[in-house]
Amino acid sequence: MAQTTTISTKELKRQAAACFEGKALRVMLCLAGASGYTAESTVTNWQAQEVSTTGTGYARFSATVGTSTYNATTARQELPYIDAAFSCSTSYSYDTVVIYFNGETYIHSLVTESPNITLSPGQTQTYRITFSQDDA
Repeated sequence: MAQTTTISTKELKRQAAACFEGKALRVMLCLAGASGYTAESTVTNWQAQEVSTTGTGYARFSATVGTSTYNATTARQELPYIDAAFSCSTSYSYDTVVIYFNGETYIHSLVTESPNITLSPGQTQTYRITFSQDDA
């Protein structure tokens, strides 16, 4: 006998609200090199690898996650995307984008760049971040 489990859209909404809505998101650029840090490393570990803010024009990105809506086409609860933009006044390089929620011990996720990204004065790099809850 086959079984099918369906999670209600109301439960997906509850999960999205509990996990993401209204939370303070942080995104930082790091030059991890041979640090050995991974997605299992702490926010504090990663902060030690963060690009210098002294004279570079770099600043850690901050935003608050908005309210989710159900998308019937994708069958998931989607939160508004966030565009984390970084600019530069003096060149700097990085190889890892670290995404975390303020106050949490562990990071949410990583984006690893290979080769390293080097921003030159006047350049901007933007990362679009999306969160969703689904029953897959």
